[in-house]
This record gives sequence, C-alpha cells and structure tokens, in this order.
Amino acid sequence: MKIQIQLLLTVQLVFMLVYCLLVFWLRLGDVFSALTGCLASLIPSSYFSYKMLRQLDNDNAAEWLSYTYRSDIGKWLMAGIIFALAFSSDYRWDPLILFVGYLLIQMSGIFVPFLYKGK
Repeated sequence: MKIQIQLLLTVQLVFMLVYCLLVFWLRLGDVFSALTGCLASLIPSSYFSYKMLRQLDNDNAAEWLSYTYRSDIGKWLMAGIIFALAFSSDYRWDPLILFVGYLLIQMSGIFVPFLYKGK
C-alpha cells in the first residue's frame, strides 16, 4: 500500500505541474489561481496519505476504518479552510481556473490503479 500512496502523490504532483504550465503557456487565466486550486487539494491529500502511512501495520479493521474516516474528514476540513482563507483575501481569483485545478487533482487518483496495474 505504501507504493500506491507514493504513486498517488506523484501522479497528483505531475498533474499539478502540467496544469499550471498549461495555464501559464496558453494564458488561460491566473497562474496563481491554478496553483492555489491545485495546492488546496494536494496539501490535504498529502496529510491524509501521511496519516494512512502511519496506520499500515494496524491489523484491526474497525480501528483502521475509523482512523481512515477521521483522517478523511480532516482532509475535507483542511481544503475548506484553505478555500476560506483564499476567498477572504483581497486577491482577485479566477474561480474557474481555481476550481478546475482543485477538481483535476481530486480526480487524478482515478489513474493510479491503471498505472499500478502495469507494474
């Protein structure tokens, strides 16, 4: 499971870099909005992955599942706080670029089973 978690974080980081570079090169919008949207998803995902790596040796399924749900709630709270801080600032965000970046990183986990299956 450790390899899958590392692969997930790597795929999310690559998606973030490609998205930010595309926004910059094609001048689709504000690059800072793209970076913030991606980081609003990547930072909580890294936190969740770190918490899951600490529980790899736990054999009790009920405890592990409870820990997973609590960590997932923490992940969503962190993302909400990041968005609240972003929108409470005076910076003029490009909301479409921001949320596309967020959703892109969230959905990038779909590709990990396909990438891992080939190994």
